[in-house]
Amino acid sequence: MSVTARTKQHPHDDAPDTAAAFEHLHALPDGPERQALRDELVRAWLPMADRIAGRFRGRGESVEDLCQVAALGLVKAVDRYDPERGNAFESYAIPTITGEIKRHFRDHMWLLHVPRRVQDLRNRVRTAVKDLSQTAPGQNPSVAEIAAEAQLTEDEVRTGLEALDSFTALSL
Repeated sequence: MSVTARTKQHPHDDAPDTAAAFEHLHALPDGPERQALRDELVRAWLPMADRIAGRFRGRGESVEDLCQVAALGLVKAVDRYDPERGNAFESYAIPTITGEIKRHFRDHMWLLHVPRRVQDLRNRVRTAVKDLSQTAPGQNPSVAEIAAEAQLTEDEVRTGLEALDSFTALSL
């Protein structure tokens, strides 16, 4: 069973048509034939994983490392995908790969342990600051303005701003 290029309309032009290959993989017992088909499916979908990794470029991790993490997420998606559930592989794989990359950032990129709630505040504050900076270039938004934009309290904004500084550490 081989993977073929997709001929019908699809959100990603380079997405391979692997529905039949996944059906076959799901029916195969453990062994060399199953492993070979699994490897072929991973290779076929690797460009999508690399594309997803590219979305996280510029966040303090090398693109090569992000691609490795995305590939790991892809392998997990291939191993766990069940074609009998009726969903396309892509709709299962994208959140699996994205989740693996986000988990990598959460678990490996913070130099200090920061609770997930505070990390979420940090992300909301960062996005609000970015949006406000585009509407008023050259001005730093106030805590009150950030709170209004992010729909947070001012205390939550201050916590998020402190967490922005926790992502990197200063040398002693």
